[in-house]
Amino acid sequence: MAENIFDNQDNITYKEVKIGEYYLLKDILNEQQLYHYNLNGPYSERFLEINENNFEEYMKRKHKSIVYVALVGTNIIGFTSAYLNHHNEGFIEDLFVTEKYRNKKVGSTLFNKVLEWLNNNGAKSMDVHVSVGNEKVMKFYENNGFKMTGYTMKMETE
Repeated sequence: MAENIFDNQDNITYKEVKIGEYYLLKDILNEQQLYHYNLNGPYSERFLEINENNFEEYMKRKHKSIVYVALVGTNIIGFTSAYLNHHNEGFIEDLFVTEKYRNKKVGSTLFNKVLEWLNNNGAKSMDVHVSVGNEKVMKFYENNGFKMTGYTMKMETE
């Protein structure tokens, strides 16, 4: 019986992407944009403004930050990013896996890598924001020890 390559984590590699290499994230950021936009949640259009250049500028402004990617060959199939502020509060900014590789432990592996980085860098707490309509990922975070602490509401003035 042929082995299902998706059941074999050996075909998937994980690595850190350094500032200056964020151009490599262009395709996965585009896919993440469309995913969030299609959730049809309020303000989902703001995801269409994200690209590898402003993502890099955003991460450069953080006290400490990290980006990990999951690859099959040279194709990025998932990524996560996190940062610490000056008070050592940790924030998981992104955790995204392409549809074809979901439910294959790719997201869990990326999540564990970013948690390890946050812990190793002295995070006192960790926060994650989840988009409206993305209940699947909320369940993932809850199953991994995160608790709902409130809701963020927003009103545009223009």
